[in-house]
This record gives sequence, structure tokens and C-alpha cells, in this order.
Amino acid sequence: MIARLRARTVLLVLLVPLSFLLGACSSSRDQMMPRNEEVLFWRANLEFMKGRYEEAREMLRFFVTQFPDSPLVPDARLGIARTYFQEEFYEQARAEYERFLSLYPRNERVDEALYYVGLTYFRQIERVDRDQTASRRAVVAFRRLLSEVPDTPYREDAEAKISVARRRLATHEIDVGLFYLKRDKFNGAMGRFQGVIDRYNGTGLEPMAFFYLGECYARMEEKEKAQEAYRQLLEKYPDSLWAVQAGDRLGVKVVLLSRPGEDQKNSEEATGGIWDLFKESWEDLKTTFKHSLKPGPE
Repeated sequence: MIARLRARTVLLVLLVPLSFLLGACSSSRDQMMPRNEEVLFWRANLEFMKGRYEEAREMLRFFVTQFPDSPLVPDARLGIARTYFQEEFYEQARAEYERFLSLYPRNERVDEALYYVGLTYFRQIERVDRDQTASRRAVVAFRRLLSEVPDTPYREDAEAKISVARRRLATHEIDVGLFYLKRDKFNGAMGRFQGVIDRYNGTGLEPMAFFYLGECYARMEEKEKAQEAYRQLLEKYPDSLWAVQAGDRLGVKVVLLSRPGEDQKNSEEATGGIWDLFKESWEDLKTTFKHSLKPGPE
């Protein structure tokens, strides 16, 4: 007991000077900060441009507390958020951007904050075989930007990133569908393929979804439904490589009038590693592609 008391006493003796020193360091840093509003803001921006994000953030936080009525405070708050973003601390960055939107809903830089909220999600998008929550949230965030500030200069990039995120979501659905199909879980597989057709139009993966929807019905021995899926594929996407496969299933020779572009690329990206597992047990699909299929780009 006596030994424990002595140890605690020593610990307290050590902690008190340490806390004092930390407080002194913080105080000395504050004292070293420029007291002129414009100079402090300029210094913070200079630190940012040098890539010294933590130092820039510290100065900007000091600026906000010392000059709360300055017209530069909204810019300082955006700067704080940007330092986190540059360091890839996306959760912290998003919290700061959301705080900005809450405090300054009519600020002229609202679209910048909305754009970067979407970008924090976009940068966290996982591979197609992982959870796609970030993809979904990125789409929602960028659509919010386009809805609230339709004339934003970020529109073109936001739309491009929405397309990438939606394709990643569709790709994920295809991969999960193939996973189920490999294990003869046809209802689960059909739900995924139908979901691509219904929710992810324009991603370039609808032909593939139609084809595998037909395959599900064929494996379930629902011949008419399988043929209907193949026919829809032929009618809606006659220049797709998947139309050739659907034609084979229907006993119809399909000749492509043009060389497939994005459709073939997206199809190759879609199957990922699951294709190798799938083709092992389904011999008649081996000729669909002659090379290994890889997931899409980030």
C-alpha cells in the first residue's frame, strides 16, 4: 500500500510539470501568432501552400477565435476543412464542410463546400467486391450540389463522378449477382440483375444484367421468361457483345454493325474475380471472353 502511494505521488509530481509545460507551449504558440487580421490570414495561406497543413489549420483556428466578426471567417473555416481534406482525414474534413454549410447557407462558396462533401465520400469508394456505402453517399452528395446550385462550375466534374460512382454500384450488383448465381441462389441473383436494369440505366451494364437475368430463368427452367430477357437485350442493345451471346441462346446469329466501345469495357470491368469462379462450373460460358476480367478504375 505504501509503495502504491509513493508511486502515485511520483506520478502526480511528473504530471503537474508536464501539463504546465504543455500549457506554456500552447500559450507561447498563441503569442507567436500575428495579431494583425490580414497578416494572420495570409500566413495561414502561405503555410497551406507549403503543404504544412497542420500549421495552417492551427493558424486558421486561431484566426476564427481571435477575429470572430471578420468577413474572412467563412473562408477560414473552409480553409480548415481543406487542410483535413489534403491530409486525407476525410471524416474530419466532411464535418468541417457540413459545419460551414450549417453556419453559412447563403455564402457564395456553398457550392465548393457541397462539392467537397461529395468528394470526401468519392475518395473513400471501395473496390467493387467491398461495401459500396461511400459510392451511394457520393451520388447523393453530388446530386445535392447540382440541385441546390445548378449553375455551379463544379457541375461537369460532379456529373462525371456521379457516373463513376453509379457504375461502381452497378458493378457491385453484378458481382454479387454472379456470386449468387454460382451457388444456384437464383432469386438473390435475379434481384441483383434486375436492380441494375431498373436503377442503374446509363452505366453500360444493362446488357450484361439482361443476359444473366435470362441465364437465371434458363437455369430455373423458365424458358419463356429466359427468352423474353434475351429478346429485350437484342431489342435495346443490338450492338452489345452480350447481344451476340443472347442471340446464341435464341438460336439467332447476331452480327454487330459497329465495334463495341464502352459497353465491352464496362462488361470487362464488371465481373472482377468472381468470373474465374463462375466459369469453372459453367462450361458453355467460357467463350464469352478470352481474357481475364478486371474490376473498374477508382
